[in-house]
Amino acid sequence: MESIRRHEMQPREGKTPIQKPLCRLCECPTSDGHVLASQVDRLKLRKWAMEVMNLTEEDENLPDVVEEDALICYFCIWQAEFGDESGDEAVAWWPKNLDLEENAKVLRENYSIGEVEQCWVQLEEVDLAEYEKEIPKKKKCVSGVCIYCGKSYNHLMNHVNYMHKKAIKCGIRGCVTYFHTEEEKEQHMQQVSHEKQNKPQESRKIRCKYCETVLFLSSSSNLKKHMFRKHPEFPVVCTRPGCNEYFKTKSEMMNHFNSSHKQAVNQDLYLCKHCEYFTPMKYRLREHEEARHMPKIFKCGSCDAKFGAKRLVGMHYKEFHTFDKCKTCGQDVSLSYKAVHRKPSVCCRCKLSFGCSGLYQLHWKSCKKSLFSCKECGKTFPVLWKLNKHVRKAHTKTSIVYCDHCNHSTLDKSKMSMHMQRKHLPKTIKCGECNKFFASECILKNHKYESHSFLRCAECAQELSRCKLSYHQTVKTCRHCECKFKCQGLLEKHMKCCDSNNYYFCDKCPKIYDKKSSLYYHILRNHIEK
Repeated sequence: MESIRRHEMQPREGKTPIQKPLCRLCECPTSDGHVLASQVDRLKLRKWAMEVMNLTEEDENLPDVVEEDALICYFCIWQAEFGDESGDEAVAWWPKNLDLEENAKVLRENYSIGEVEQCWVQLEEVDLAEYEKEIPKKKKCVSGVCIYCGKSYNHLMNHVNYMHKKAIKCGIRGCVTYFHTEEEKEQHMQQVSHEKQNKPQESRKIRCKYCETVLFLSSSSNLKKHMFRKHPEFPVVCTRPGCNEYFKTKSEMMNHFNSSHKQAVNQDLYLCKHCEYFTPMKYRLREHEEARHMPKIFKCGSCDAKFGAKRLVGMHYKEFHTFDKCKTCGQDVSLSYKAVHRKPSVCCRCKLSFGCSGLYQLHWKSCKKSLFSCKECGKTFPVLWKLNKHVRKAHTKTSIVYCDHCNHSTLDKSKMSMHMQRKHLPKTIKCGECNKFFASECILKNHKYESHSFLRCAECAQELSRCKLSYHQTVKTCRHCECKFKCQGLLEKHMKCCDSNNYYFCDKCPKIYDKKSSLYYHILRNHIEK
């Protein structure tokens, strides 16, 4: 019964507490119900307090005389009732047949089980005048002049929707402009989109931390390409949008994410159980598992596409098999391509503007055939740079650069210098890894980047040089069983178990050939010293 005491509430100075009357025993608000002291036996209450609460006659907490209008909460009554294990009627001061409401009966049952405890929260008085200042005010409705009535309205959109239902609204989001005809609408949309395209964008330069010289890049995509080419030892990028940090391993990236971004975002990284995929958003992990690892048992009824979740089938059907007719060109466009199709486009050659890509494609077929023609010979070219190249090569002899040592010719001086370094200049610079000689440091640097910087194939985990990786990662087909593989390494593993009698293996390297003559020439070229 010692836990029945509560700290007295200390109301703020100058403000009265907003609460129910307090209980005489526990001094807590009687919000959940109470009884009057006249409904209980006050003499037994005194005796019970002395025996159960271990109080004496001199104790201040002993209820000396309980007034008749004093209140006792339900929790004090239930705690005394359920805590009395002796069953002595001389101590039972609480009322036996207490008439409770339905909510109080449910509360009593939960309290007897131990699922409910007595608790309360002190309410504070709020000044509405100051509270309304903190709440952001709603944006006012856009006001304007109605094109039909000629009057100004504070709620122009509501007025037009109610009084002039045939009015044509601008299709650009956020623009509240109405027109009489579709031509006025298209002209307005093309003008607004053209202004947005020609509006200069603020350039934000990003500095590379791993280069010896100070290097600034214009965008994160350029930084990604630069890191892939120049710093392949940092393949992992931070998953936080806007963060351009790169790391060697995923564990380093996760430590960086938890230390730098977790407190601000209040998120954890969710790891995929089947692969090395991870994301800070839980719904993206679910989408990844449905797209990559779930068995594809749900099939689309309109095509042969299969998916791992029924939700993906509905999304696929809605995007690719639901069509809407374009009002401008009359073509049936799928919903996935609808936004791109209706975007106004401008021809890069004749600078004509079109309301949708359908009209632009029809114009392009006739525009690209006979737009740029040569004045000397009459040849036509679809692109301007091809016409300029033709004029320099065919009709301008002074711009052609010839090699002094051979019959090679080109229009670019830089290409001629590279030709001289590769073919005719003395090769005095030696590569320290393969003992080959080159004519300049630039060619040596390109040689090291292509031949001596290795990357790991994501499919078969083989380490290959950059010059061989592009050929290695092309789709390969087995000649006997016509199975397709994503890289050369997977094909070689398959060939060992497919039909070994039809293949010839080299004893000194992992090369495999389907003809004996090919293996013979391979040994002559690579494994026999001349």
